[in-house]
Amino acid sequence: MHMTCTRQHALALTVVLSLGVGCGSSGGSGKASSGAQGGGSSQLPGGSGGAEPGSGGSGAVASGGAAVSSTGGTLGSGGAPGSGGAVPEPGTGGHGPAVGSGGSPPGGGAGGAGATSSASGGAAPPPMPGVCPTAAEGPTPDAATRAKCTSDATGISCHFGGAPGNYDVSFYLGGAAAGKTEVQAEHLREMLASVDTTAGQKVRYSMSINVRTPEGQPDWMGASNGIDGLDVYFKGTSPVVDSIAYAPAAASDVVMYIITDSTGCDQEGPDLAGWGQWLPQFFGSGISVANYGNSGALSECSPATTPCRTDAPYYSFYDNPKMWPVVKPLLKPGDVVLIEFAHNDKNTPQAAYEANINTYIKETKAAGAIPVLATPIPRNNWTNATTMSPTQLINDPGVNLPATIRNIGMTNNIPVIDLTAKCLAAFSAKGESAVGAYYSGGNTHLSPAGANVVAGIARDEIKRLNIYPLSCFLRP
Repeated sequence: MHMTCTRQHALALTVVLSLGVGCGSSGGSGKASSGAQGGGSSQLPGGSGGAEPGSGGSGAVASGGAAVSSTGGTLGSGGAPGSGGAVPEPGTGGHGPAVGSGGSPPGGGAGGAGATSSASGGAAPPPMPGVCPTAAEGPTPDAATRAKCTSDATGISCHFGGAPGNYDVSFYLGGAAAGKTEVQAEHLREMLASVDTTAGQKVRYSMSINVRTPEGQPDWMGASNGIDGLDVYFKGTSPVVDSIAYAPAAASDVVMYIITDSTGCDQEGPDLAGWGQWLPQFFGSGISVANYGNSGALSECSPATTPCRTDAPYYSFYDNPKMWPVVKPLLKPGDVVLIEFAHNDKNTPQAAYEANINTYIKETKAAGAIPVLATPIPRNNWTNATTMSPTQLINDPGVNLPATIRNIGMTNNIPVIDLTAKCLAAFSAKGESAVGAYYSGGNTHLSPAGANVVAGIARDEIKRLNIYPLSCFLRP
C-alpha cells in the first residue's frame, strides 16, 4: 500500500523476516508465481536523525542534519543531530499517554477481526487516510526518573521494570559537559545512533520501545531472557543524559512486527547483529518495533523438504509455538508485518515457497494488518573484487528466492523492500575488501557495522517507496 504521509500515524506494523542463523518461519498454504530476478541500482544509504526541540544552559537548540557515518564507511546509516543550528520540527513522536514515569502495564491490543482473505492474499485492509497525524511529544522528561538510572564503565543503565508491552520514552541528551551518546534498549537493540552535544546543550528525543520476554530471539539455544521490564542504555565515549521519562504507549499505536531469520533477528552479539535489530533507530515514538526473528527460521517445513524441527538449527516459524502463533493473535488493524524468509529455505520447492509466503500475507490481512515483503540480504560471495555475485540465493530445487518474493509482491500489490538488489549494488560499489567488515565470521551473518548499513538501506527504501504507514514515523 503506497500512500502519502506527512507525519506519524498511530498504527501497528508487523515485520516478517527469515534467514539462516538468525530468524525464520515456515508453514502455510497459498500459491504465487515466480519471476525473473532483478538487479537494480542503489543509492548509498546515509540518513540523519532528527532531534526534537531542545533546551539547554546556553539556550542553543540542536538541529538534525549531520549524518553519522557507520563503521562501514560511506555506506553509513543512522544520523545524529548537529550541534547548534535552527530549531527543527518536533520528531516523530506518536500518540501516547500523558506524562508519566511508568507504572501501569502498557496497553496491548489483540488483533481485530478482518475480512477473510483469498488464497492469493485476499482483500486489503480497509483504506486508511494518507495524511499522517500530528506527532505527539511523549512524556515529559524529569530528573526524578533520571535518578533511577545508574552509571558504570559501560555507560548509563536505566531499568524501570513494568509488564511486557510497548512504552513511550522521552529524554534530553546533553548537559553541562559535552557528550557523545548512543542509545540502545532491551537486548542490544539500537534506538539512536551516536549523538554529539556541546557543553550546555540539551537535545530532546522520543521513541517507543517494545518490551517482551525473552528480549531477543524467541527460541534459540543460549539466548538470554534478559532483564524483566523496560531497559534503556546510554552508551558511547561520553554519554550524558539530563532527564528521562517513560509511560505505557497507547493501545492504538503502531507495532511493527519483524519475522525473519538470523540475518535480521535480535542477535546475541557482540560480533553478530541483525538488520532488524538496528532498524528501530530510524523511527520516533508512535511505533514500536517487535522483532520476532529467530536463527534457523524458514518458511517451509515438511518431511518432503526440510524436516520440521522444534530444536536448533532449523525452525518452522509458522509452527513454532514461540513464533508466528505468538505474533498472529497480537495483530490489529493498522499493524504491519514485514515478511522475509529465504536463507534457510534451501530445499523448499517453488510451489511450497510461494504458498508459504502467501499464507503469511493472507493471515496478516485477515487481522486488518498490513503485509510488507523484503528480499534477503546477499551472502558475502564475489565474482571479482568489485562485483558481488548476482546469481546467489537460488536454492537447491532451483527457486530464485528474491525474484519469487518480488513477483508475489507485484501480484498482490504489496510493497517490497528489495534488500537483495540494493545491497548487491551498494556493496559492489564499496568493494569486496571494505564489505568484509559488514559480515561476521562467515558469508551470511552480519556484524553490527553491517547490520547498521543494511538497516539504513531498508530505511531508505521505506522512504523512497513511501511505504505507508512506516514512512510516517521515520525521523527527519
